[in-house]
Amino acid sequence: MTNQFVQFPKVIAMTCSLFLVIHASGCVSFGKGVAEAVLSVQGKKEDTRKCYIRGRAFEGLEAKLKWQEQLSQAGKNDRPVIKVLVVHGIGSHQPGYSTRLAENLAQALSLNRVQETIKEITITHPKYPTQELGLLRLIRYMNADESREIIFAELTWDSIIAKEKQAILFDNSGEYSFRRAPFNNIMKVFVNDTIPDVMMFNGTSRQKIHISVGQSLCWLMSNSWNSLKTKTTQFCDGTAPTSLDRLDDEFVFITHSLGSRITVDALQWIASIVSDTTQLEAALAENLQFSQSTTAISLQTNIMKNFLEKKRLLQQKEFTVFMLSNQLPLLQMGQLKPGVTGRIADICSPNATHAAEKLFSKTHLIAFSDPNDLFSYALPPSFIDEYVDSRLCPTLTNTILNVISITDIFVGQFANPFTAHTEYDNDPRVIGLIAKGIGHREIDPEVAERCTWLESVPDGQ
Repeated sequence: MTNQFVQFPKVIAMTCSLFLVIHASGCVSFGKGVAEAVLSVQGKKEDTRKCYIRGRAFEGLEAKLKWQEQLSQAGKNDRPVIKVLVVHGIGSHQPGYSTRLAENLAQALSLNRVQETIKEITITHPKYPTQELGLLRLIRYMNADESREIIFAELTWDSIIAKEKQAILFDNSGEYSFRRAPFNNIMKVFVNDTIPDVMMFNGTSRQKIHISVGQSLCWLMSNSWNSLKTKTTQFCDGTAPTSLDRLDDEFVFITHSLGSRITVDALQWIASIVSDTTQLEAALAENLQFSQSTTAISLQTNIMKNFLEKKRLLQQKEFTVFMLSNQLPLLQMGQLKPGVTGRIADICSPNATHAAEKLFSKTHLIAFSDPNDLFSYALPPSFIDEYVDSRLCPTLTNTILNVISITDIFVGQFANPFTAHTEYDNDPRVIGLIAKGIGHREIDPEVAERCTWLESVPDGQ
């Protein structure tokens, strides 16, 4: 009996270690089941989870919906639509992975109707003609009179790396897995399913993943709900005359873990393309060498005018990126800095001397992190100035909160890091901040009651 008692803390320690490696790799229900069995406590305890917000004020989806509703009531049939693009992180994901997040937001925003048809776009690109570059899945949420509408677009990009990951799939098979201790096998499955994602994003798959996000944006910026086919496999040509015709719509990103790095990188990649007209001008000049007809010259001139007009419209756009389990600092390590840094004031301030260089009016970066999430990081303000392209005109807000409670166990206090990494999309305060924002008249009651906000202001104010 004494020996068993001595061994019990070791069992608890082993269980705690087990939580560290259970991730979004197919072990969700198992991880939660073990967590509930080991960490359950008697009776209902007070919710003491912290929530601290520091940074710039930002609008949530509600403000955009109210503006949309006002235009609808004024008889504007072609009023802007809010389009939310979700980008996942490491691990294998199946289409529909963001349903809980979408439905929590729909409920918070009083969108009680959903379009029965789900539209799907299999992403392709001429540069990689034999490979699919992800699946864009679109769902339309609205209120009763359709004066409020959100297109919720979920990007599943991990098909890009699925084939390469098959090279180590044999390692999870029964031929090898039975040779490991059960605990070690769980760790190996986690490593095989998640670590290759980061390695391939930092290697040969980076541009393909950027294209996947860029193509998703192209489809959202170029099409209304009605103009999209139910199912299609197609390339979105951003230089086509009818492309980017929906730039008046509102665009918001919600990312998770590696998805934060992917999305910010993709925005910087898109920005570098849009800012560089030399390639377009060279292509047009080359075409003109072979055709000097008045019609050809007129067509090329119109293409250039259209491109410059779309660039001007992009310079007036604001983007918001809600980064759940933000990983920008970790994944910046070993990477080159963007082309333009340290010049936010010169390019983006009200009295900017180089305002013509800006690519977007503003890019709000909202970084969510749980101190007990082993894979998330808050962002110091200096990171934005040093590692984010200044031409995006970035602003920063950190939200540091506990999405999982800390529990007293035999070996001390413990918070399940698995849940701390995966439960952002089910935390009422996270949903409230995405829905209502911070620093404005209408704040979500849960956020107002349970979060502390310290507003930061730029120099000179």
